[in-house]
Amino acid sequence: MFVDSDTSDHELVIGALEDADNFGQIIDRYEKPLDRYIRSISGAKQDDREDLLQEIFLAVYQNLRSYKPSIKFSSWIYRIAHNKTVSWWRKHKKELSDISVEEHIDFVTTLFNENNIEQDIERSHLVAATKYSLENIKEQYRQILILGFWEEKSYKEIADIMRSSVGTVGTRMKRAKKQFISKFKEYEQN
Repeated sequence: MFVDSDTSDHELVIGALEDADNFGQIIDRYEKPLDRYIRSISGAKQDDREDLLQEIFLAVYQNLRSYKPSIKFSSWIYRIAHNKTVSWWRKHKKELSDISVEEHIDFVTTLFNENNIEQDIERSHLVAATKYSLENIKEQYRQILILGFWEEKSYKEIADIMRSSVGTVGTRMKRAKKQFISKFKEYEQN
């Protein structure tokens, strides 16, 4: 099966169902984004992330026939990644030591612009404050911020991933932003 960037996820799924050798195309498309997502919500080191990715892709492969096109494939695969990662994190209770804030610093700027906080903070200080804030908010809020701002998922996609309603996502997003900003200000005062 020839795959290019215009090949839809639905076409990839059909191709993988017709011939297992085509499953590699799904891995090629989702390995980097899922690795970034795993790192963002768990702080897992590279070896642990590679193990998690293997578990995730195995689960995707084993459950591919149960995928329903009524949900975006990306939401479905992120849901599997989310469940596997949260289970791993709960077993290991890791800090977010490997979180890569630098590549997503625009997320913080966006939150600050919404709340009229000065933008002239040194980048290194901004990174440290962001990492502190993410480490010290509730897990569900960290996950929703990462999905919304870093992974650029819509509220509908987040609702599918987190198995909740769009309204709940909206409410949690507001709470997550408020909690993040509160922790950021707390960091600033120390």
